[in-house]
Formats: sequence, C-alpha cells, structure tokens
Amino acid sequence: MAIEKDNFRDRFTMKQQLGKGATGVVYLAYDNFLKRDVALKLTQLSLFEDDEDGLRNRRMWHNETRLAGKLHHPFVVEVIEYGSSDEFDYLVMEYLPGGTLKEFTSPDKLMPLDRLVDILYKVSNAMDYANKMGVLHRDIKPSNILLGNNNLVKISDFGSAFLLNSELTQVDTVGTLPFMAPELFRQARPTIQSDIYAVGVMAYQLLTGTYPFNATTKDALIYQKLHGEYIPLEMRRQELPQALRFAVHRAIHPDMDRRYKTWQELCEDISAAIPHINRPDNNRFETTLFGFMRTLPFFTKFSDVEIWETVGICNWKYHNPNENVVKEGDVSKSFYFIAGGDAVVTQTGVELSKLGRGDCFGEIAYLDEARHSRLATVTATSTLHLIEIQGESLVEASDRLQSRFAKAFLNLMVNRLDATNKKLLTQQKQKNPA
Repeated sequence: MAIEKDNFRDRFTMKQQLGKGATGVVYLAYDNFLKRDVALKLTQLSLFEDDEDGLRNRRMWHNETRLAGKLHHPFVVEVIEYGSSDEFDYLVMEYLPGGTLKEFTSPDKLMPLDRLVDILYKVSNAMDYANKMGVLHRDIKPSNILLGNNNLVKISDFGSAFLLNSELTQVDTVGTLPFMAPELFRQARPTIQSDIYAVGVMAYQLLTGTYPFNATTKDALIYQKLHGEYIPLEMRRQELPQALRFAVHRAIHPDMDRRYKTWQELCEDISAAIPHINRPDNNRFETTLFGFMRTLPFFTKFSDVEIWETVGICNWKYHNPNENVVKEGDVSKSFYFIAGGDAVVTQTGVELSKLGRGDCFGEIAYLDEARHSRLATVTATSTLHLIEIQGESLVEASDRLQSRFAKAFLNLMVNRLDATNKKLLTQQKQKNPA
C-alpha cells in the first residue's frame, strides 16, 4: 500500500528517534489513525542500492515485511502494518515504553534474578512459537528484547530472520558476533540450536554483566567459540542456583549434540531454577503459573498463546482452613482453579464432593448470564491456594480465548455428568446386586 507524502505526515506525528539499524531508523510516533503511540520504522530506498550491502539490506527488510501480521504471540512485538510513502518504506509496530534489556548488561546494573529468570523463560517460549511458525530469529541479544509495563517483555527485530522452508534467497551470515553459534563459522545452516546458543549467551551477559569469553579481537573470539573456551558462570557469580548455571552452560555448549535441541528442554531447566531463587512472598512467577496450567487437563487443548493470555487475567488468592471461598446464593462471576490444598463442596449443609489440586469450580455462576448466582458453598479444608479468573476479565479477553474457555467448560460438564452417572450406577448395583 502506498501513502502520499502529505497523507503520511498527517497520519503520524513524530516524537523522537528510538534507534537506528542496517535497514532503517525507528521513531516513537503518534498514529492519528490508531490513536496510540507506535514504533515507526522508516527505511530509505538509498539503503537498497545494487551493491552487496544494498542487496543484503533489501533482503533483511523483506524478511520483516513478510512476517508482518504473521507472528501472534504475547512476547513478540506486533507488526501492525507495512507500506510505502513517496519518501520511504515503513513498518508500524507496537511501542513498548520500558527500553531494552541492554540497560541491564553492565555489572553495576544487573536485573533482579527473579525478574531475569521470568524473562528468559518467556523469551524461550516465544522463540519456540516462532520456530513452530517456521522462523529462526538469528539476532537474539539484549537490545532486541523490549520491556513494557507490568513485567511485559517482547522480542523485536526479525530483519535477520531465516525463514524455514522458504524458496526465496536469504542472507547467509548474519547476527551479532558474541551471540553467534560456533557452527555458523563453519558455514553450517542455521538451526533452532543457533538461536538457543544466542539466548544462552544473552543470559550469561545479563547474569554477569559480561560475555562468556575474554577474547579482545574478532579472530580470538571466533577461536574461543569454536574450541569451547568459555568462562564458567560460577567463576563470575558464585551465588547462582546450580540449575540455572547448568541451563546456561548447556545452552552455550559448542557441541550441538550436547546443546539443547528444543526450546521446551531449555524452558524446563530454567523453571527448575525458580524454587531456588529468593523473591518477595507476594511475587508469583507468571512462568510458574503458566507451567501449572500446562499440566491441567482443563487446558489440554489450549495453545501456549492462549494460556499466556489466561495468565494475564489471573489473580492469586489464599484461604485459611474452614474459610468459605464462595457461598451458596452469593452473586459472582469469578471461577477458580485449585493450585494447592483441599476444599469441600456443600449445598444446604449437605456435602456434595471434595476438591483438590487442579480442580475447577465456580464456572456455573459465570455461565449463568441471567443470575450469576452460586449454587453451592465451597469451603477450604486446608490452607488453600487458588487461581481466580474474574468473569469480567474473560469477557474482555480475545474472542478466541472466550471460545476456547466455552469449549473447555462444555467438556468439563460432560465429564462431570459422566462421572455422576457412573457413581449412580455403582450405587444402584450395590443396592440391588445380581
């Protein structure tokens, strides 16, 4: 789509320059059409001349435009639109106000460990999604990880991406030297393990404020990469949990056979470090919640993207023994999942069932659009840890997530009905044995 010069300037109000790269300049701008701040990337045609650098820049720009609107993940920067004006090509992207992880790469400005581990898990999960969509990033580094409000983190800049199964000519050797995997210097084809290596080096840098290598020249750095000469984490930061050191060391291992082969493996090892990290009692890891939901039968058919959206609308709740969570006759649309502890369900004082870890309750009141009235009382029989989803929050969620919950609730009720019928049949047989 082409936008004339005057129309382009009418639509966007430039505020300030945010950054500059090989294929263009990124500005903070106000989009008068969308009524919001955006990150506006502009690239001039002079960057695409018919020399080697120009052709390389053109291919990188085409990578970004080809991916526009194709990657939909809560931890990947959304590309809203791309097009051309009389002056330049452009990309309109969502704007995150928190800067990048580069701010936290010096020894005197390291990020709190709990926050960093949360980010590493989310980045790895988003990379897993991108890989499943046929995309390798190839330039993961702190300056390409953007930060927003409320612990939001997003991967940006897919200009260096390698598109799997693409018949188009692509840039061969790209990336930022310290983060490039050793096999790439042997002219190997980029793989998921190349991106895993980059995330490992980024993790090391964010944990220590320096790279895993002590080389002072380009050739020396490549030599150390090829020969696996990196400085162990414990020599630079001794108090790190062993599980986290293991994950980072395996991610940057020069031998691809010993390096992680899947993002899921890396995510599992990162999450293994979480219980060993000190954090405020009221600071629950979103990654812990994501991992817990992944284990529940209720969420079996939810995609990772849908579970992350669910995590974003959840609240943690605690109840002491003998305390009512919901009470018969009360009006409410919230529903709950038990993360720990036990509860009992009663109606007019008669016990109906017992609930434990992973059970869901309260969904009937949410689904009852006319009354939203509780049909039973749920009481904690031990210290109860709950995940609450408020009905109002789900109503405001994406149509896709609402549809997924509707199907899951239907499946839940069918299973409960089936279990009730089997129980009644068993009771009938006990009363009337053959």
